[in-house]
Amino acid sequence: MNDAGMWNTFSFSGDIKDLTPWKDPKIFKDWSIHVDPEMRFDENMTRLYGYFADLGTEKKWSKYLLSSVEYRVGARREESWYNYRARWSLGAQLSLPFKNFKLSSTTRYQIAKVASSDLDLKSTWRQKVSVEYSGWKNFGIQMSHELFFLPISLSNTNWRSQVSLKYKIDKSNALSVGYLVQRDLTNADMDFVILTGYKWEFNKKKEKSTPVVQ
Repeated sequence: MNDAGMWNTFSFSGDIKDLTPWKDPKIFKDWSIHVDPEMRFDENMTRLYGYFADLGTEKKWSKYLLSSVEYRVGARREESWYNYRARWSLGAQLSLPFKNFKLSSTTRYQIAKVASSDLDLKSTWRQKVSVEYSGWKNFGIQMSHELFFLPISLSNTNWRSQVSLKYKIDKSNALSVGYLVQRDLTNADMDFVILTGYKWEFNKKKEKSTPVVQ
């Protein structure tokens, strides 16, 4: 069955050294935390089927390598009620910037206690490749394709493609809008999703943002 949906994300982030009184720049350099609430609608964008929040941290080890740990907690609609859902996520991202482009490869492993049909809430291994262009003033565009695999057999179960346009209002605020298509290879179901996002980043010293594994 095919369905149209909408995902609305709000992101709040900042560097640990700016958010805390700790002053040692060597320990907390390029180390950030984030809280990302999100609401998701399905049934042609008429029903709220999930709401949750991501709490995570990212560490940028070099110009090319980033690692992350994230915990997602919330609820997903099952029949006529909402069931509690939670999962952990461990990720690493390799980026290759060149001029106004950035090519990234992200690998992420999700660990969930409860079985779920939701790609973002079940145990799975994810591999994503993305390319981003930032040559326009205050605007950027990103395209990505992601594959999902079973944890043990590594069978490919799903794929997801998306494109997003980002607008940087100032050094702390940004908006994004995009479109996502995903397919379940086990039953051929497809979802077509409109994406909206708002990001606020605490910039005590107006430093460059740390990229986030998505």
